[in-house]
Amino acid sequence: MDLYNITAWDPTTTATSTTLRSVAITYAPSLESQISGAIETLQSKGSTIANVDYVSASRAIRGAVASLNIISAEGVLATATADDIKAQATQAIWNATENLIDLSWEENVYDIHRLSRPANIIFLVIFAITLLITILMWYKSRYWWFNVAWTFGLALEFLGYLGRVLSFGDMTNFDFYVLQLVCLTLSPVFLMAGIYFLFGQLVVIHGLHFSILKPMFYSYIFITCDVVSLVVQAVGGALAAIAAEEYEDADPGTYTMIAGIAFQVFSMSVFLFFWFFFIWQTYFAGAKDESIDNPLKKRSLMNYLKLLFNGKKENEYKHQELDKFYNPKYQDVRGRRLYNYYALAVTLAVIAVYIRCIYRVVELAQGFRGYLITHEVYIMTLDAAMVAICSLIFVLFHPQIVMGSDNIVTLRDVSRKTTTDQVQDFELGKQSGKTTDTGNSDDEATYS
Repeated sequence: MDLYNITAWDPTTTATSTTLRSVAITYAPSLESQISGAIETLQSKGSTIANVDYVSASRAIRGAVASLNIISAEGVLATATADDIKAQATQAIWNATENLIDLSWEENVYDIHRLSRPANIIFLVIFAITLLITILMWYKSRYWWFNVAWTFGLALEFLGYLGRVLSFGDMTNFDFYVLQLVCLTLSPVFLMAGIYFLFGQLVVIHGLHFSILKPMFYSYIFITCDVVSLVVQAVGGALAAIAAEEYEDADPGTYTMIAGIAFQVFSMSVFLFFWFFFIWQTYFAGAKDESIDNPLKKRSLMNYLKLLFNGKKENEYKHQELDKFYNPKYQDVRGRRLYNYYALAVTLAVIAVYIRCIYRVVELAQGFRGYLITHEVYIMTLDAAMVAICSLIFVLFHPQIVMGSDNIVTLRDVSRKTTTDQVQDFELGKQSGKTTDTGNSDDEATYS
């Protein structure tokens, strides 16, 4: 066994200063035993040894030898009188210290010297609070689908930052690293699932004729896409984690994760198209109505943005002029104080998650030792902050708060089909600037 090749270490950089380490002589027997045990492992397994066993044994030998060198040099310093001998012993301690620091850095799974305690704790608290609020809403809210999706999403965010906080004390703990990696990668899938169903509810509240797809199709299509993305990301994450733990090539797993997140970005891009088209249709429902004398009815990007941000004049225009084009069954919902800000809230939440997903694709494309993943400021601003914005938005804009307890748009409402005659009847009313009444309060098929 060539012990020199295993323990040999040449610094890639020269430190200008360092704190020399000291090792008590009482540790010498255990260090020697550690070397013997590691050498025995290497010899017994020979050429069949697994990468993880070889790396573990070689690092154990390297660390123990460096520590013994420090003990030996400290012994020389304790008895030496000649300055050159003292200098050589001090240099030996310096080299051994740098060796141990470098060894510790190699075992650092984050490849970051120190995780930001304030930032990670702040986001841990944010997701703990938003998760608690969501759980408490279960006792008051009947929006079960949103609550389930949001609870899972925020629970994963909480566990992810819990993993990072637990890593403060041990940057080499692979279990904590995997916990934060997997949870923070998968969380947005569940958050978006809740938003997809909200979209379907908004289609019902305004009217099916404003939407390209039927309400439930948004959930069917995009949740299916998210499930595919979730499975691909989970498989990729598992492959990458196993490979990293075994000190093997993690690229196949990483590329699989990238494919999963890239597919999620693609499906979100399609969703955003449907979303912005739907909002456009609702905002310019009165564009052809000659009885409306208001510049906001003109189709333009500027008017679209004004109506989206819902200033005082825009809010009055929606209530006074546009509401007659919408589903009359849910007029009370649209009249609630926060409702006309809902489109803006959902838009900002989705864009925040969208930015986060794009960041993740670029981050993983660089690898687990890439620039973005090893500079925590990007993780905190382009991942943590984006998801935090999304979660905080829906503290205020939880559907229970926006729509109220008495205006539940149920799964049955969202999935109910329309009949041809009822759609035509509503279209005629829309064209004349009037709403139609079927004469039956239970007949909502026209609008759902």
